[in-house]
Amino acid sequence: MMIKEFKLGGMPTNCYLVWEDKDAILFDCGGENLEELKMFIIENKLNLTKVIFTHGHFDHIGGLDKLKEIFPEIEVYIGKEEEEFLKRGELSLSTMLGGIDYKYSGEYKVLSEGDVIDGFVVIDTPGHTIGGKCYYKKELNLVIVGDTMFKGSYGRYDLPTSDGKMLFSSLKKLCEILPSKTKVYNGHTGVTTIGAEKDNLTFNGLI
Repeated sequence: MMIKEFKLGGMPTNCYLVWEDKDAILFDCGGENLEELKMFIIENKLNLTKVIFTHGHFDHIGGLDKLKEIFPEIEVYIGKEEEEFLKRGELSLSTMLGGIDYKYSGEYKVLSEGDVIDGFVVIDTPGHTIGGKCYYKKELNLVIVGDTMFKGSYGRYDLPTSDGKMLFSSLKKLCEILPSKTKVYNGHTGVTTIGAEKDNLTFNGLI
């Protein structure tokens, strides 16, 4: 199984294409600048089957409509607590981040703690948003965390549905249940490890 990062959207957001043999899934789709992603999939003869969201902020879901135009057969997944983020701009922050009241009208499926999707175990990590999800693949020794955990930092908790207490509880949870050597692929900084972030959070008295 392979993983490749694509920087999408204006911020930009780290979005991750993961594939084995020819079947591929995409974690987050932060913008409509999808040409590089599209060409990579075509040139490598990959079959994109799913887009899976870590959370519903617009800088992570903003390219969804364009992605569905290019790959109309893909399935869409989001945490069950964040269905409304796909329909309400004040929750997705599309009005703030994109200047539009974004509403997704297509089909989607929801994910909950303990679900397994393409070998990734779903972990509830609320705090940055009410229904943030992380995706852990033991065989690859990696976790995809969105904006819950960054390299040397963590996600904001001053936004609609955010909660600081829940965020630090989620950070502690990740540090307790995942091996220290687990690679952390996040939304806006470089790759880090659970061990490095556990040390940093512990040193600063945050967990």
